[in-house]
This record gives sequence, structure tokens and C-alpha cells, in this order.
Amino acid sequence: MGIEKMSLISVEGGAEQLDNSLMLCCESRNFQMNDISEKNGAPAGSAQNPYTGAYEKLRSTAAALGITLEFRNYDRVEMNAPEEFGNWAEELSAGVDKIRREHEEMLRSIEELRRTDACVKHLLGLNVSFKDLFGMKYVKLRVGRLPTDNLQKLDYYTNRSIHFIPFDKGPDYVWGIYLTPADTCEFADSLMKSLYFERTRLPDYLDQDPKTTDEMLNKIIDDEEKLDKQLETQMNEFRDKHRDEILTGMSKLKFLSECYELRSMALISAGRFSFSGYCPTRLAKNLSGELEKLPGVQTVEVPIKPKNASPDVPVRLHNNVIFRPFEMFVKMYGLPAYNGFDPTPYVAVTYCLMFGMMFGDLGQGLLVSLLGLVLSKFTKNGLAPIMTRIGLFSAAFGVVYGSVFGIETIIPPFFHRENIWKALGYTKQPENIFQVATTLLIVALAIGIVLIILSMLFNTILNFRKRNLGEALFAVNGVAGLVFYVSLVAAAAGMFMFGVDLFNPVYIICLIVLPLVLIFFKHPLSNLVMGVKPAEKVSIDNFIIENFIELFEAALSFLSNTMSYLRIGGFVLSHAGMMLVVAQLAGTNVPGAEITASTVIVYIIGNLIVMAIEGLLVGIQVLRLEFYEIFNRFYDGSGQSFRPIEISIGTDK
Repeated sequence: MGIEKMSLISVEGGAEQLDNSLMLCCESRNFQMNDISEKNGAPAGSAQNPYTGAYEKLRSTAAALGITLEFRNYDRVEMNAPEEFGNWAEELSAGVDKIRREHEEMLRSIEELRRTDACVKHLLGLNVSFKDLFGMKYVKLRVGRLPTDNLQKLDYYTNRSIHFIPFDKGPDYVWGIYLTPADTCEFADSLMKSLYFERTRLPDYLDQDPKTTDEMLNKIIDDEEKLDKQLETQMNEFRDKHRDEILTGMSKLKFLSECYELRSMALISAGRFSFSGYCPTRLAKNLSGELEKLPGVQTVEVPIKPKNASPDVPVRLHNNVIFRPFEMFVKMYGLPAYNGFDPTPYVAVTYCLMFGMMFGDLGQGLLVSLLGLVLSKFTKNGLAPIMTRIGLFSAAFGVVYGSVFGIETIIPPFFHRENIWKALGYTKQPENIFQVATTLLIVALAIGIVLIILSMLFNTILNFRKRNLGEALFAVNGVAGLVFYVSLVAAAAGMFMFGVDLFNPVYIICLIVLPLVLIFFKHPLSNLVMGVKPAEKVSIDNFIIENFIELFEAALSFLSNTMSYLRIGGFVLSHAGMMLVVAQLAGTNVPGAEITASTVIVYIIGNLIVMAIEGLLVGIQVLRLEFYEIFNRFYDGSGQSFRPIEISIGTDK
């Protein structure tokens, strides 16, 4: 549990086994190759990838057929050589291209016929055949449309031997024909063009009147649409017949292509290859064994110890099923370094506890868990399993608060224990949670103080493990800061809660002033205990100013971080307040109120709204506490993610 141990596997052998070795590493999906660009030797993948052409052609074929790419098991695909894939891809592409070209030509023909028919429909009032009109020797005729605004302008050109006959008028255009003598045709065309007349050229085979022509065109369009549907059927049949063949073939082709690309990360010299990479230690032995089954291939496995690990060792988190969903939050902030500390269990426990406190309700908590279970079953949403867990904690704290969908009469609340409240100094048992708001906020502060102290302890322990004595002893989140914070909190608690004054000179000097002095002189003291010479000399003025600012900022952070946890108590009161509003709207806040159908509906809608709004807000606020108040004190998130080489055709670009 935690950060998975890694091993460095070095592989070498005869150059003829390079592709097979890379394929085994890729198929394992647990091997991350090292970048060898800065090493000596020649990359083995400098030649052009022989699988690229066939793969791109198959991708185009799949796109033309409307096939969604997905990775398939390709064990039954017998092809291996690039030439085999190339011939197969060419054959499939030719079959698809033939149908596609016919389909595209048919679509263009139908579109052209429809445009022609649209023009003819505008001339249905004309009772003369197109053959007679366009066959006139001394008069020329043009068909088209003219902007409606320019129709009146033609009146100025009546003496120019242009006669426009409108047939169909729309809001923007007037469809019609204009006649002009043959000897002035060129001038007339230029003039009408200046008026934005859009001419339509009818095909020569249209020699009947507009009505007959319209009927003929409609019949031709119907016939060609039937032929086009037949082509679509052929395309669908071709797709259904070859879908599995294409997807399995592309999967293997993609795999071979990617493996060939991995050659650029290997070295080849004197007929031998070598490459290396990281693999989880628990799987490294099996992978090495598979590689060594190849003739002449040898491997060397070196487990990487965290103490001696370099910064580029990749990190994979490996937690049990309870904590695993919370790895998502850790990855959002940044993975730990390989020699660091995995905070996932700590995040899981603190997140669930704080969310449960802030959103405590038995009914709503169980609904959140149920919703998480449903989403986990039918989706891959990373928040779904987290919802399942935090919902259970909400339900548990709902039992403590005595709240079931905001109703506090079903389960006796915790604050109805009179003996407990007398021990806390209350003269009588509180009737509702708002009467103990002060105590609730104090408990929230106490929780925050405990979490801050735990975070500082984690930071101190981690720095001692890394032998970073300066940070462990003199840092704000080290021993000095821990002593200062605990002493200050203990003295404040003793004074305000128990009436004990600990602020005597010895206490102040030894437990408050001295830790602040150590924090102020952290850098020179760290150099002293670590035996390190300062990298550069700093003037006294700059030293005082810089360290005073850091000290002042640290003091403010202690105060602000502690106060931030008041939001735990604040959201408890907020949740109770929102459910009180729901009860008032439903009319059940009065003793003996009658329960009606409208009351139930208001309660259901109110609960759903509260769950949606407050659940989202509480989730965000708890995550903010994790990132800004807890992680900032001990966690750096500087690790690099473990990215094993694998093939996924569905995400290919």
C-alpha cells in the first residue's frame, strides 16, 4: 500500500529480436521506457515507419464507412509484414472508394437536378417550350433572379431594349426572364449584371415547357434517389461485413506501428540492441522471464530503493480498495516523489470525517451512497466511489445529530444527552443545535488544531527520513514550528477554557520566543547542522528583512489555517439551517402539524435541493482544506506519473 516499488530493467540482445522485445514490453502494459536521446549510440528507429501508410489508408477507409475506432483482440490476425497489410488495406480501400465515388457523383447529380428544378418551378407561368425560347435567332433570352429592390430601376432602361418578365416574386428576389435583341445582348448582360441579376443556365436537354420539364425533373430525381439508396445499402453491407476485420486488423497494425516507433528509444550498435525502462517490482520478474525466452535476449533487473532513487523514477500509487478512489485527489494536487510519502490514506480518512461532520444526515447520506453505487456501476466517474464512502460517513454523523432528511424526531440527537451537557457546563439540555453553536465552533477549531499538528509531524518525520535536518529541526513546519504552535495553543486553551495562566517568563522564553528565534535563523543553523557552506553571502540587512517577513508570514499562516477550520462548524449549522427552512416551507415546524401530500412533496424537493447545493459546496470546501491547510505543511507533489507504453486505437489522433 502506498507508493509502488519500481525496478529498472535493462534489456539487450541481437538486433533481429528488437521488435519482438518491444512488443512483449508493450503487451505487458507495465513497462515505461527510458529516454535514451542523450546516451551514446544510434537510435534504432531512424528509418521511416513501414506500417504508417497502410494504417493511414485503413483509417481513411474506416472513416468513410463510419466505423468508430476501438481496440480489438488481434490474436487471429495472421498478417505481420508491412507488405501484407499494405495490399490488404489497398484492396479494402478500392472497394470502398468505388462505392463512395458513385455515391458522391449521384449526390452531385441530384443536387444539380434540384437546383435546376427549383429554377424551373419559378417559371411555371410560362406556356412556351424552352426549345422555342432559346432557339430564337434575333432575340436572346436569359433566365434568373433579380433583387426585389432593383426591379423598379429597370424602368429607367425601357429605351435600352431590355424587357423583363417576372414570374415569381419573393421577399428578396424576383424570378423571371429578360428579352433583348441579339445585337445588344452584350450590353444588356452587362447592365443586368450591374443590377445583380443572377443568371441560371438551364441544361440543353430541357426542351419542353416549364410544367412538363418540372414533371420530368421530379421523375429523374426520384429515380436517382432510389439508386443512391441502393448505394447506401451497399456501403452499409460492406461496413457490416468488414467491420470486425477492419478493427482487428487496425488494432494489430497500430500495435506494430507503435512498437516500431519505440525503436527511437532503443540503441543499436554492432548488430545488437539495448533499451531500459521501469516496471513495478512485483511484475518485473515475470516480464524479465518472458523477455529472456526470446533467443539471445538478456535482462538485468535492479530494484530501486527509495533512499537512492533519482528524481526521474516514475510513481504509481497502489492502495487498497477502500482508499484507492481518493488517489484522484492526490493526483490532482501532484503525485509524491518516489522517495516521498503517499498521503492517500490520510486524505481518505480526513476527507470522509470532515465531509461527514459538515453534511451529517442519515437519510441524505444513504442517498448519496446509493447514488455513488449506481454511478460506479454504469459510469467510470471517479467521484462515484468517493460518494459511496462519504455518504456512509454522512449517515453516521446523521445518527449523532439525530437528523433523517432534516427531521430530528425519529432518532434522538446526541445533544439530547443531559448528563453530557452538564459535564460541559450547560445548565440545561439544549433544544436544538443552534443553542450549542459556540461549542460546535470550538470543536471545529480543535479538529483543525489536531490536523495541523499531525501535518507538521508528518513533515518533520519525512525530513528526518530524508536526512534533511535543517528543515526537520528549524522550519516553520518542523520541530521549532511544532513547539511554538503547540505551546501557544496549549497556553490559550488553558487560559480561556480552564482559567490556568501558562504565560510566565520561563514558558514564554523557552517555548515561544526560542522556537521563533530558531525559525528566524533557520538558514544558517541548517547549514551548520548539515555541514554545508552557504551558496552566496547575504548582507545583514537583507537577512533580517527576508527572515522577518518569512517569520511574520508563518505566524499569520498559523492563525489563518486554524481559523479556516471554523467552516466545519459553520457548515454543520448551515445544513441545519437549510433543513429548518425546508421544514418551515412544508409547514411541519409547528408541533402537531398535519402531514399532507403537499408537505411530502415540499420535503422531497427541499431535500434534493439541499443535497445538490450543500453537497457540492461541502465537497469543494473539504477539498480546499485538504489542499491549502493540510498538504501545504508536508506535501510537495513533485513526483512523475508512471506511464507504461500501451496502444489505444480509440484515442488515436
